[in-house]
Amino acid sequence: MKRAVPLIATLLICPACDATDDAAGTPTESVEAAAHVPTAAERADILSVLQEFFDGLAGDPELIANAVEPNILMQSTDARGGTVVFGSSTLEGLLQRVETSEVLMTERMWDPVVRVAGALATVWTPYDFYVGSEFSHCGIDVATLMRRDGGWKIINLNWTREVPPDCALHPDGPPSD
Repeated sequence: MKRAVPLIATLLICPACDATDDAAGTPTESVEAAAHVPTAAERADILSVLQEFFDGLAGDPELIANAVEPNILMQSTDARGGTVVFGSSTLEGLLQRVETSEVLMTERMWDPVVRVAGALATVWTPYDFYVGSEFSHCGIDVATLMRRDGGWKIINLNWTREVPPDCALHPDGPPSD
């Protein structure tokens, strides 16, 4: 009987541990997830590093290099042709492309979701991408940043490449020249 008491107590308590708030099984925001919401200052610092990276695409490779760790991992999925193709990019290749490009690249994010746990942060955000004034693609960016020596650096950047209606365009419309 002594062994049955802990088992019965566990069975009675476990339904209360369910991470849903209704019979349909809708997930609820956990207290733990809410604990990872950054302060306004952290959010601004983190997003400024990602924005610095995007600003560098417009022809300033130094901005990109300043925003990232030298061993950054960059990976993408491209679903524009109907089949998902996985790809990887190197920092060296990106910097060379930016240095030699004769047209500006513009990447814009909006509605970013930022989470922080100690010295680690993630940003999940929709984006659209233009080469010159021509729309190229849109999708989702997921950036992982690490705080080092008092500042944030991008250590991992993943993105999807899609076209509408599979992704949204920036709510402000095309970029202005």
